Amino acid sequence: MKQWMILVGILLCSFFVCAESTDYKIDEVFVNGIEVDGNLAQVELGNRAQIEVYLSGSGENKDVRVSAWIGGYQYGSVEDVSELFEIEDGVSYRKVLYLEIPDDLDVSSNEYTLHVEIQDSQDRVTKEYTLFLEQEEHKIKVEDVILSSNTIGPGEYLGIKVRLANNGENDEENIRVTASIPDLGISGRVYLDELVSGDQEDVSTIYMTVPSGARAGDYAVEIQVDYGNSESYGAEYLTVLGEARFDDNVYVSISNIKDLYVNEEKTFKVQISNLAGVSKEFSLGISGMDAEVGNSVTIPAGSTGEIYFTLKPEEEGLNNILIVIDSDDGVYQDLYSVNVNPEKSFMGIFLSLFAVLLVVVAIIFFLKKY
Repeated sequence: MKQWMILVGILLCSFFVCAESTDYKIDEVFVNGIEVDGNLAQVELGNRAQIEVYLSGSGENKDVRVSAWIGGYQYGSVEDVSELFEIEDGVSYRKVLYLEIPDDLDVSSNEYTLHVEIQDSQDRVTKEYTLFLEQEEHKIKVEDVILSSNTIGPGEYLGIKVRLANNGENDEENIRVTASIPDLGISGRVYLDELVSGDQEDVSTIYMTVPSGARAGDYAVEIQVDYGNSESYGAEYLTVLGEARFDDNVYVSISNIKDLYVNEEKTFKVQISNLAGVSKEFSLGISGMDAEVGNSVTIPAGSTGEIYFTLKPEEEGLNNILIVIDSDDGVYQDLYSVNVNPEKSFMGIFLSLFAVLLVVVAIIFFLKKY
């Protein structure tokens, strides 16, 4: 008998906790100006959806809030919550919430449930509506902006790598990417032939030279992407030092960067001569192409050291590579233009080996004859 009484008590408590409030009700809900009661409201991915909730009070209640959310996003929550407010009997209210709809929400099934809820410390009222979510036809997003260095001195090269994501429904062609620092009056641009819907891609690194007379301070690096009749934007921030920081007491020799092939690793040597009167530590940095770089080296005064790096190109054609040698006294920089050959085919490898074999046979034949 006691167990039944406990169970009934729990059920009664659950009823009171979850019961709908009689102090307020949801009258209307609009999504981007469209009433959603019985209608599908279309919302495009990557946009902000305005949720207008109209409610009325049928009693008095303090510490009430309105919330709205969409479930089913695997990387986080899509929700917004109002500030606390007070409900008065016979008074109507309008609360505006905003949902940031992710670019990468799965829309294989376009319909998502919008939950709208009014809640106080004891009760709540919830209603559900259906949204129709879909991709925009044209939507390229600046996914990332990577600078070769976030701190730089006047007269130095700056490398800017931009990653684009096509979150639109259509493939895009003839994409122009422009990087600029308006306050320094410099800019550069590159082009991307095509970006397929759903894909991401890094464009070729854009290089600019910071003016030798640039003043110290923080500068915005602005990115503009033009494709068809659409545009998208991004930004990163750069700190320019008050004076040039080139290391005049270093001599650098880099082995000839050639014979590069797509998806084939090749290692090169950087020889560093320390012309200063003290021992110094040097490190190597490379931008413009995927690279594995050796550890920094400490070189005694008047001596020479080496650092090796390995390149593995991903695309054929002309590429620019920025090589930076850094020490406590400053930097050494050089920008190289290198050509990357197409990936070697099996037939090409076979013919190369066959040619080597013929040479070996010819040498053996010659030695035996003479």
